[in-house]
Amino acid sequence: MNELAVANLSCLTANMNRDSTKRPEPFELRDFLVFRDREDDSAVLDAEVSAVALSLRHEDRCPPLVIATWPQIMASVKNGVVPPKVRALHSDDHSVWVLAPRWEGRNIRGGLVAVRGRICGEVTVRDLDKPLNVYRVLVPDRPGYGWLEARSLLVAPEN
Repeated sequence: MNELAVANLSCLTANMNRDSTKRPEPFELRDFLVFRDREDDSAVLDAEVSAVALSLRHEDRCPPLVIATWPQIMASVKNGVVPPKVRALHSDDHSVWVLAPRWEGRNIRGGLVAVRGRICGEVTVRDLDKPLNVYRVLVPDRPGYGWLEARSLLVAPEN
């Protein structure tokens, strides 16, 4: 997290001085991240998820369970990607988090869904930045005590 500012400046400087005939593609931010895990280069998360996670970490509001995916978050960092309008949804007890949600009709597909504890069934989540926006979703039953899942679909309950 501390190296992002320096890596961003290094990336900008390298792209300004890049000879486009020798290297046609621009440098990316992750080319200058020294402490990221180089073996795991597969971006399993969307770039919007990494933008949301980085912004939440910067604000000291990132859920602890999301920190477990930090190598994948850093591998998914892309230049110029900004967090979506609705950055995250969370339950009132902060046990359920949905980062970078997208609506598919009444249902919500989370860029990354983090559930702490043995929770399943109907859960009320609210917008992190606009707490009066409240949504009801069905959290699927997963084995174990807590789970993380990318691009998980949370179905809206029938009324």
